[in-house]
Amino acid sequence: MFKTIQSLRLLAAPATAVLLMGTLLILEERHFDQNSALLLALLTGVAVAEILPAASLGLVFMALVLQSLKVFPLVLLSGVLSYSAVPVVIFFAVIGWKTRDRWVPPVAAVMFAGITTINWFTDQTWINVIFASQIYGRGLLRTLTYAFLIFGAFAALNLAAWAVGVAVNNVSRSRRAQLAAETRLRETATELAIEQERNRIAGELHDVLAHSLTVIVAQADGISFIHRTEPETVEEASKVIAESARTALVETRRLIEGFSTELSNPPTHKVEDLAVLAQRLSSSGMPVTIETAGEPWDMTAVQQLTVYRLAQESLTNAFKHGDRGRGTHLHLLWTETSLELRIRSSLVTSPAAMPNSAPSGRGVAGMKARAAAAGGWVETVRSEETFEVLAFLPSTGPDQQAPAVLNMSRLRVLEGSRS
Repeated sequence: MFKTIQSLRLLAAPATAVLLMGTLLILEERHFDQNSALLLALLTGVAVAEILPAASLGLVFMALVLQSLKVFPLVLLSGVLSYSAVPVVIFFAVIGWKTRDRWVPPVAAVMFAGITTINWFTDQTWINVIFASQIYGRGLLRTLTYAFLIFGAFAALNLAAWAVGVAVNNVSRSRRAQLAAETRLRETATELAIEQERNRIAGELHDVLAHSLTVIVAQADGISFIHRTEPETVEEASKVIAESARTALVETRRLIEGFSTELSNPPTHKVEDLAVLAQRLSSSGMPVTIETAGEPWDMTAVQQLTVYRLAQESLTNAFKHGDRGRGTHLHLLWTETSLELRIRSSLVTSPAAMPNSAPSGRGVAGMKARAAAAGGWVETVRSEETFEVLAFLPSTGPDQQAPAVLNMSRLRVLEGSRS
């Protein structure tokens, strides 16, 4: 709407000139003749004022000077209403003024008032008519007083037109700045949404592929050692590899096809799936014990997926960087207001068995971001022999206040997990 108004604004000055010409011709009951020269010059200045502001001011100046030199007819013949076009020219010139010399329009307004005053007093017949008395010959002070009053009136009128033009310009600039700010805000919001979606997809792919590929590599390495001595175990390992690859393929396809984990969609994983996760890792050489206590409460789609991903990432890190033979423990404590998780794994203490490089990547940072999005938090605790991941998820979303420490109540073994 604002852009449409801006595009039509350039027609305002010519339209005003036409309207003003028609109005003055009707009011003064005149026709086009040589006495209309001043009027036509001033109206031309109005028509081009916004497009050529400096030229329009120069045209008005020349027209008034020519009248003072009696090239144009004097006031009585030209018509006093012709001067009403002067403040209109100033108004549109201020609106269209683009240069830095912003002092020119107000100075021109005062100058036009002075030349107009001179033109009025040059036409003795007109000045005597307007004041209904003989001005000349009545004293210099009286004449100067009348001249000052006329000059003040025209200067005030012209400067008022200049002030209105400045105000309109300020409003227009403010509106343009507002529109530009709104456009930048929309662009920033769009870029932020895109970046958040990229991060979400990257996090999901990391969680899916890191776990699945870790299990697949472990099972494949195991097959290369046992396929001759324990052929009956190969089939079970092959099933684990196929299931892990199939799960990763399905979840990756969902992400590529625009699958969303918003509340309106069913979760890809539930808390109950942790038993399958534990079974898969246990069959790959790292025993996983899942223990739980308390009464579970209904979880949202995001909460279900968050719990699963936190456990999946923690167990995958333990499998890659910890002592697999000593196993990992996953504890879940349900309270009325929260779910607390503790994943404890053993570290490799033998220098010969230490990994060549320290764990890297977005694992822990991704877990913290995922928990924070669900209103909770994740912390890690490292000792000489163990590494623990502590997580807290509130039952009512981000507004739930997290406790300072986890409850260490007695936990029972979850059915389906392995010791």
